[in-house]
Amino acid sequence: MNPPRIILLILCFAFLISPKSSASAGKIYKWVDERGVIHFSDEEPGTEKAKGDVEEREYKDPDSVKQSKDTIIKETVRNPIEYVTNCTFTIKSPKRIGSGFLISSDGYALTCKHVVEGLANLTALMNDQQEAQLNVLFTSAKYDLALVQVMAVRKMPYLTIRDAAGLAPGDRLFAVGASAGLQSTVTDGVFTGFRTTEAAKGELIQFSAPVNPGNSGGPLVDEKSQVVGVVSLKFLSQQGMPVSGVGFAVPSAQIKEEYSTYTGK
Repeated sequence: MNPPRIILLILCFAFLISPKSSASAGKIYKWVDERGVIHFSDEEPGTEKAKGDVEEREYKDPDSVKQSKDTIIKETVRNPIEYVTNCTFTIKSPKRIGSGFLISSDGYALTCKHVVEGLANLTALMNDQQEAQLNVLFTSAKYDLALVQVMAVRKMPYLTIRDAAGLAPGDRLFAVGASAGLQSTVTDGVFTGFRTTEAAKGELIQFSAPVNPGNSGGPLVDEKSQVVGVVSLKFLSQQGMPVSGVGFAVPSAQIKEEYSTYTGK
């Protein structure tokens, strides 16, 4: 008997936006040492430190971006999930949408690799409706993750990341993102468990909060606004029947593995 056919929907991809100029502040380097530990630095490593090739990227200094009072994101919120919406942005184009979220006050952010890979001149639409240039710094070779930088104000609200391994079935979770093109949409559900799928490497978080095209790259958070994962994909149908309430997120352990230097800010 053949196993049931499962169709996976990758929620969103990315898009081309007209380029915006900003001053370059320098370069950032990524390399792996002999123990397999990933490093990031603004100084190029010596040959004795790096095992294999050293990746090099230009980065921009957020301090070089002109500020105004209108672009400052207000951090006074009424509940933890409202704070999450202030830290989440839409990655937009005329045809497609995606999401991302801030992990440091100087604009470093996370999204899904399939949202931004291979594209340039991307724009982030913040929750206050201000637009900012979005630079792709690194895409993960192992997971559906990408590290990006939002060129906006000097100090920005950002999310902290917790260990998803502590989740128990039934724990309440929230998915925030541009669901179906509606910015900062919040949906809630519960944690189901960790699953391995053919569409992804490693385990993924399964959760029941409804997600739609546009959610990819947005945060999956607990009731205290702490990130447990990055929304990545969902089941669309099984044996021709629609499936709802079965979403998946890249867990925080994989975020820490790839970008621990930035998640501590």
